[in-house]
Amino acid sequence: MRKHSWFVVGFAGLLACDPRTCRRQDPKDASTTGVGEFGQTGAGYTVQCSGWFPDWISSNPPAAGTPSFQLAQGFPLGVPVLETTPDDKIRIARWDPFPKSTDPVEAPWLAHDFRLAAQQAAYLDAIKEYMLAGNVEAGFEAQKNTKRSWFHVPMMTTDPNSRREPYHGLTKERALRAADHKWIIDGAGNNLDSYAIGYYNWLGGYTIGQVFGDPDPQLSAPDKADFISGAFVFKLLFAEYDTSKIDPAQNPLVDAPEWQVQDVQAPTVALSRVRLLQVDVAVRDDRSAQTGWVFATFVYDKSMTAETSPWRRLKPVGLQWGNDPDVTASGVGTLDESWLAAGIPSALQRQDGRPFGRHGRLNGPVDNPDSSCISCHSTAQVVTTATALGAFRGVDLFAPTACSDAQDMNWFRNVMGGTPFGVMTNGGDGCDLAAPVASPPLHSLDYSLQLADALEASLYFDNPNPCAAMAADLKAVDAPVVLPGDRGGSGATPEAMRARFAQARIRDLSAIQKVELPVELSRKARVDAKRVDVKAAAPPLRQEVKPLEGPHRR
Repeated sequence: MRKHSWFVVGFAGLLACDPRTCRRQDPKDASTTGVGEFGQTGAGYTVQCSGWFPDWISSNPPAAGTPSFQLAQGFPLGVPVLETTPDDKIRIARWDPFPKSTDPVEAPWLAHDFRLAAQQAAYLDAIKEYMLAGNVEAGFEAQKNTKRSWFHVPMMTTDPNSRREPYHGLTKERALRAADHKWIIDGAGNNLDSYAIGYYNWLGGYTIGQVFGDPDPQLSAPDKADFISGAFVFKLLFAEYDTSKIDPAQNPLVDAPEWQVQDVQAPTVALSRVRLLQVDVAVRDDRSAQTGWVFATFVYDKSMTAETSPWRRLKPVGLQWGNDPDVTASGVGTLDESWLAAGIPSALQRQDGRPFGRHGRLNGPVDNPDSSCISCHSTAQVVTTATALGAFRGVDLFAPTACSDAQDMNWFRNVMGGTPFGVMTNGGDGCDLAAPVASPPLHSLDYSLQLADALEASLYFDNPNPCAAMAADLKAVDAPVVLPGDRGGSGATPEAMRARFAQARIRDLSAIQKVELPVELSRKARVDAKRVDVKAAAPPLRQEVKPLEGPHRR
């Protein structure tokens, strides 16, 4: 019988996962192959696989030897529940969910109360430092961060308008309109594209792995989209940097971090220069009695030259933890669930003088001013039995223009995380809430619009996973976890091992030694031949084209 050697090297609390505590991926052995446009058997496109799900699918892939994006998808499996086998070995019986974060060492923002005016700036500083730690040095390549683990949402690779581009994994977002922004030269065709990429910490990555717990995306589980308190999400938003469209006297992106990316709607043209404009953050924080979430927005500020790294030149726009439902118009009611900072760069202020968000609520310059961070993300849900795209989401990202002011307020209710927004009339495109829909088939996605995009591709369009073969290989070995000094039969109890394991995953990584242990192959990879045959024979899928008119999606 074949044997393998594995090494215990750490857990997801801070560093990259050991193969036995997180889902396996193989970034050093990424492979590419020809597929159809949506991942089905076919030609004309190339997919790269380095784990269970595609890194990207492109009709014009990077040349051989050129660095390309790899999806961080080694999702944490949970807290192991251990058992002693009849032969006196300790093995994993199952994986339990992680407990919520309560320790300010692990979640430093918990040392500050965002509800108190005197502590809001400190809360923003804490989440900014948590987000930047290790990422600045790694160039925001998640797998290279040596301080903590970050993960991406899979299956965002098939939308013709906004699939992940292959160089940095960015997706196209809502365009920046010249009519809205004083720093963009007014003129026909002078809109600038925007691009973004999201990162989830280890608690967020755990939930993503639960939703996409099977290599077959049609078996994804939207009912498991319930983020644990301490989950942390941030999103980098870049603006196309075409200097022919930017007023040099008001250019807000001087010396901003710059990447080169592929425009997936025009993949054969030269790569586009993009520069960092905005960073959004969402934190699952139980102290938010209104929604369970705290959102924050930062913008790039070229005047912060004391910061040697341009990645750190981030000026806070503010915080939001509720929708302030009583603020129905400008000057009506008081914003008690948002806090806006002062000193936003003047060039980034809107052309018409309006605030970034509706009636002064939190938003950023990339966002739709008729919405707000929390309003937009509260719509994250799916109706898995729907047969039309609008009905699958059940609600537009923001109120349609035909809605009255009173109807607009349906989008500014306080919806607790894990609670569906509700289905709107007119097949999801209306202005009023329809009769309640049971759960299932209606599922809240707990404020994650990226999960909504991914599940739309998986469950509505039924797009296949072209990396299923690699996923089967990576699943071929189930190895037991053995901690230092706890070789099978050593007398350690499962309770003691679990306690030590939980401690190690958070901060005591120096206590974990390399322990070589022969491990038997406990099972072979199992491939559902019927499922594979069906997908191989499936006709090319038609992806419905959607205009990028909504707020960006985090």
